[in-house]
Amino acid sequence: MTAYLQKWSALINETLCPYHEVLGRLSEVEIAAIIHDSAGEVENVRDLLVDYLVNNPSISDKQQFVKVNQALLIRLLDKLYSCKSYNVPEKVFNLYKELGNHLQASLDFIEDFFGNYFDKNEKVPVAYLEITKAQISRRLQKLTFVFNSSCVEPALTKTILQSFKQFTGSKIDKPISYAYLTYHKVLLDELISQEPLSTQSVRKTLYQLNFNEFAFVDFESERLHTLTEVLQLKTEKMAALRFEQKTIAQYPEKLNTVYDDSMPSLKEQVNGWIEAEIKFLENGHATEKEQTAQIDPGEKIHTSLSVAKLALIIRLLVVDKIIINRTVAPMLRVFSKIVTTLQKDEISFGSLETKYHAPDKATITAVRDMLFKWINILGKL
Repeated sequence: MTAYLQKWSALINETLCPYHEVLGRLSEVEIAAIIHDSAGEVENVRDLLVDYLVNNPSISDKQQFVKVNQALLIRLLDKLYSCKSYNVPEKVFNLYKELGNHLQASLDFIEDFFGNYFDKNEKVPVAYLEITKAQISRRLQKLTFVFNSSCVEPALTKTILQSFKQFTGSKIDKPISYAYLTYHKVLLDELISQEPLSTQSVRKTLYQLNFNEFAFVDFESERLHTLTEVLQLKTEKMAALRFEQKTIAQYPEKLNTVYDDSMPSLKEQVNGWIEAEIKFLENGHATEKEQTAQIDPGEKIHTSLSVAKLALIIRLLVVDKIIINRTVAPMLRVFSKIVTTLQKDEISFGSLETKYHAPDKATITAVRDMLFKWINILGKL
């Protein structure tokens, strides 16, 4: 198996290297021969994979065998993709395309037939990722139409669409795993197939697929807060929270499925919020409300930031888990009360929250420049 992959590797790294002098002199006959030989390698690779996995009884050996060859194929695909960025003759570009198809076919064979051993945490090849993102973007237009013609709460619609747009719109500047890519495809399929949609059906789907994205956790905490705020008695509030807790616990959940595997599950985060709220009520306190007392301006933290820059910096602290509050909205309320910006002594919570969840490109660029400036300042401390 390694010998066959090494043939592809030598071909891509040596003969077909964009700045190799031999590349431009390849004739049509030679290119056709390379493509023919490469197609034969696909069949040989498939036969070797089947033979090894059928005749080797050790599960750990099978997993390691698939993992190693999967990783090698991905690296070759990425190397070939980088070659396409060079100015090469059309015939050579077509050669790259054919070889890429052969490598991708071998990788697809592993995923389709030996899925139990396929490493879902491995990065997706850049070329395949671009194609799949384009497919998701097209289907996202249909989901947007479905949402617009439904009665789903706008805040929930915005949360979901924003998550997809961030995934499909971001540049490929960090590895995307098969698990993360598959998650978005499955979520999109589930939501589109449920037409007509309702807030309740969407929420149930998100719990089923463990959509533990922080904006949705924040949406759930706000929903529960609104639900209990209209109730007068503490016993009523606790009963309502317990009922919601029971309902959420009974939602079916798909095994080994999660939006962000670095964060607690969706049910765990929401359950933690409910337990904290109930404990707060049991201790004889009223439900958290907005403080009406004004804070002395002299006690506030004065900054030269805009609201948009402040919101983005707070989000960076949350994403990097420097701020670890379970819910976002209460934390943003605190910032809006104690921090001032260059233009305003009183920050609107709504404005801060909006810019937190949807930073614009100009703000991202400005904060990036600020971070580079900080690096230079660190070097002088």
